[in-house]
Amino acid sequence: MAHIYHGKDTLILTDVQKEDFPSGLSRIDATYKCRTTEADNLAPLLAAGNRLPEFPTYIIRQNPTRQTGQDGFTTFTASSFAGTLSTSAGVPTIFGAAIGDFTITHTSIVFYSSYTFSTTVTVNKLKILSDTITRIFTILPNISVTTLATPAEKVSIKVLSGGTPAGYSLSDVIGASEIINVNRQSFGGVDEVQVTWGLVPSEYAVQTRRNYNA
Repeated sequence: MAHIYHGKDTLILTDVQKEDFPSGLSRIDATYKCRTTEADNLAPLLAAGNRLPEFPTYIIRQNPTRQTGQDGFTTFTASSFAGTLSTSAGVPTIFGAAIGDFTITHTSIVFYSSYTFSTTVTVNKLKILSDTITRIFTILPNISVTTLATPAEKVSIKVLSGGTPAGYSLSDVIGASEIINVNRQSFGGVDEVQVTWGLVPSEYAVQTRRNYNA
């Protein structure tokens, strides 16, 4: 027996599934139905890059799936994403550890009253265990991770072998932590980013000067 539908000619939202992630990423899977005779006209509303109808803060990641039924209706399922865009407040911090090799070259210059001087160069090779800080958050696709502030959490270090020049501490010689790894994934209108900060193995130079009156 045939039925006559007297409802809307637009997309009809029939189901919403929402999932939130610790990074601040949020996903909505929305199911819509419409008359099959209108499906080709309405499909562009759910195209990738568009804002999801009824949920304008969510942007559709890719074109929806489409299923044409025998009842005269077509079903669209679209996945869309939004993010808190917060890189600090409420973002979980994961502490890890890394071992790196560092070289500190210490140049000591002694000046004498006769306008002569002597130079001593000491090379210190260290193996250092240091904290790493990892955060997962969401940012806009056009934002560079190089603009992110360094986390406020303190990066502790421990010398496993070697030593620093006399009169210096490691914090005096080795600079602040910096970005050592980035994993970034696009979800259409928002990116989920995992960034790890830590100490980068490198070579450092320090110099001391001393006047000696003979």
